[in-house]
Amino acid sequence: MVDPMSWPFVGRESEIAAFDEALADERCHAFVLHGPNGVGKSHLAHVCRRRAEQAGHATGKAVTVSESPSAALASLAHLLPEDVGVDDPVALFRRTRDALTDTVGPGAQRPGRRRRFVLLADDLDGLDEASAGLAGQLLEAGALFLLGVVTSLRAVKPVAYSLLAGEPARRIDLEGLSEADVGAAMRGALDGPVEPRTVTMMHKVSEGNPRYLREFVVCSLSSGALADDGESWALVSEVGSTPLLEGLLERRLVGVTPSARSVLNRIALCQPVDASSLPDDATDELESLGFVRTNREGRRHSVTLRHPAHQVVLQLAIPSSERRRILEKEAALIRSRGARRCTDKIRIASWQLAATGSADPETLLRAAELARRDQKFRQVCDFAEAACRLGEDFRPRLLLAESLLEIGELTGAEEAFGEAAKRAVHERDLLLVALGRCRLFAWGVIDAERALETVAEAMREIREPRHRAVLTAARGAVLMAFGRPAETLHALRDLAFAGDPHVGIIGKGPRAAALVATGRVADGLELAREAYEDRVTFEDSPAIPHPVQYLNTLMFALEEGGRLEEAYRTGHKGWGEALADDAAGAEAWIAAALARCSLLRGRPGDAERWASQAASVAGRNSLRGTLHMALARKAEAAAVRGDVATAQRALSECAGLPDWGAFRSELPAGRAWSAVAQGRVQEGRELLWEAAASARTAGHLASEARLLTDIARLGDAKGALPRLRDISGDMDGDLFAARLSYVEALAGADPSGLLDSARSLERTGSLLVAAEAAASAAVHWGNKGEQRQAAAAENFSNSLRRHCQGASSPGLAVLGAARHLTRREAEIAELVCAGLSNAEAAEALTLSKRTVDNHLQNIYRKLGVRSRRTLKEEYLRGRGN
Repeated sequence: MVDPMSWPFVGRESEIAAFDEALADERCHAFVLHGPNGVGKSHLAHVCRRRAEQAGHATGKAVTVSESPSAALASLAHLLPEDVGVDDPVALFRRTRDALTDTVGPGAQRPGRRRRFVLLADDLDGLDEASAGLAGQLLEAGALFLLGVVTSLRAVKPVAYSLLAGEPARRIDLEGLSEADVGAAMRGALDGPVEPRTVTMMHKVSEGNPRYLREFVVCSLSSGALADDGESWALVSEVGSTPLLEGLLERRLVGVTPSARSVLNRIALCQPVDASSLPDDATDELESLGFVRTNREGRRHSVTLRHPAHQVVLQLAIPSSERRRILEKEAALIRSRGARRCTDKIRIASWQLAATGSADPETLLRAAELARRDQKFRQVCDFAEAACRLGEDFRPRLLLAESLLEIGELTGAEEAFGEAAKRAVHERDLLLVALGRCRLFAWGVIDAERALETVAEAMREIREPRHRAVLTAARGAVLMAFGRPAETLHALRDLAFAGDPHVGIIGKGPRAAALVATGRVADGLELAREAYEDRVTFEDSPAIPHPVQYLNTLMFALEEGGRLEEAYRTGHKGWGEALADDAAGAEAWIAAALARCSLLRGRPGDAERWASQAASVAGRNSLRGTLHMALARKAEAAAVRGDVATAQRALSECAGLPDWGAFRSELPAGRAWSAVAQGRVQEGRELLWEAAASARTAGHLASEARLLTDIARLGDAKGALPRLRDISGDMDGDLFAARLSYVEALAGADPSGLLDSARSLERTGSLLVAAEAAASAAVHWGNKGEQRQAAAAENFSNSLRRHCQGASSPGLAVLGAARHLTRREAEIAELVCAGLSNAEAAEALTLSKRTVDNHLQNIYRKLGVRSRRTLKEEYLRGRGN
């Protein structure tokens, strides 16, 4: 539980640098922090004071006093010489100046830099007039540097104003923290990772105000709205208010006229509110007090609250009867003006539901359709459910079923699809139900046979050719979702994408993915781009996924094309869009794709972070297939970093989850690399061979090539090479070409070829494998006595490794002390240093124990060690660990 009395100090680097610069500038006499309550002025001021002390300056703090202080110079009395009277201002100034100069003293001086006494005034308006006058004199004399805090420049009193304007001063207008800094603060306070969506929501509601942020976090923790789901801290319900925030706002509302308070409540419930519908005097009053702002939207002027936190507090404080009256009145007003904007229908329906629990069916249906277009599926669910209560129509039940599927309520979704099917009138209705149920079984329940049977059953009922073409496209999508590209291409072989746009929207993506998976990368990339562009411009319709989910195929095509950096940027853009739309399925899927892309790039730290994000969202939304995919990639990333405990936890969470996804044959890679991290290299290779055979059966040549490359990286390049050569005629991607050249050079112990392949892999963005290729080149050249080439290759490998986020693999183990060893000796040394006995190492490498014994003696001789302990010390030292 976070301590409400403390909060991590984050961000503000530029402000701290500005303070350091001002303090070092002898022409500057004051540094003033200005900003609203809660923005962190006082915390920053105290940080600046500590920096001044660390730089050798003496410091002190002024005391805040009441309007009528009981004694003159009350704010500075504790800093003044004891034997000087306040009735002699000249002597007071001189003695105080001398005392402050003595405080910094000659011992604090540094050549070329003068020390000043730094006075912290945490509230400039809280200084009494005499203290402010004396401070001004000391500033002018250069004996004092003022570090001040002020909340409102417009309301600043004359005493504080004189200090702000009297001498050269640097003023910083402090604003809220950035979203990145909010995330850093929450991670520090909660001592763990925080889901990005949660960071975004907390930043939005707090607007980066540290005090508000802390209160919202504390409140959400106590209410259970903020919970640790095993992967990260995440908001599982709405953010609530806190007594402190309520008290702060109520104190600011003291003196607000009743009419202005009524208008404020209306804005809090219904913002943005048309400015022309509000009384000018009340709006002016609220704007002058800093509660609201006026915005221009085309020809319209609207009014909104200035700070999002106020909306949370104000809404909770509005009595239910007043809430109902305001919402009904606002809905009637918007309707009387024609409700011409798309958002007007949604707002009216929301207000009517909140006020009365119901609304007219037409308004509810239109609102549900508009919310569906914006991917706001929780709103769709609310509107559609209310519409279903008022009638027996097909459309709201279809929208309800789809929205329940999107938010992870799979049982409810299946029931709602059944209710929709009972009310289907036209073949088009049957088609939409079939498409929805197909998505439910294939992407939600993860049952390929039920999904395919749903398509077959619809085929038996539907005769319209263009509808049957859509169903054929859906069949191909199901097959590709379960990693069966060869069958996908067969299913879609005669499908024409002209005609019904649903055919292209549903079928182009799976066909593009299948083309890439079977080696036709150029064709697949072109079709993937076309599929994404079609989806972005397609008018929204039930049974069609979020546009971001089409980016996964585009990422895959870019990866196989040897454009890993571009693939990562594409996915990151899509992740931001999914986050903004709060589209859980799209967010989990694209995060899992980013995890895979990061693994290909050789950045296991990024991969683990994205996999954790995908697992968090998927677990919370019942996306079991995506959850397995995310956890497997998390295990692989953790194992590559040498974090066996995290890898094992992730693998244990995979138990009972279905094998699913276009890359389902790659799921065992997590277990394989976990075994390798524990020294069981042979077991890891065997798992990868099984996975490669599975990929081969499915016709997924891209996955097979990746798995075979991993097998080569783990010491069996000669075994992997024949199959890679077999499929090379079908593969036109640059990533495959670079992998093939690497495995060929590795199998042939060709250092020149290894270095060439390292450069090719680097160009694709596959930096970890490139580093391993260069490391192997260094070893082979070293074994040939070519020390100059060996050193150059080793330097190249190390330069690549610096970008690999602590990756630790057998391919890198050949560097350092291991450069003196053969590859087999390096492999044995790795296992022995991992804690395996000679017999266990022999079993892992399928060698005899005597062979391992002999190799180990050669290792001891080459490295000049006599025991396992000293071997481990020397070996790890050589690897830079």
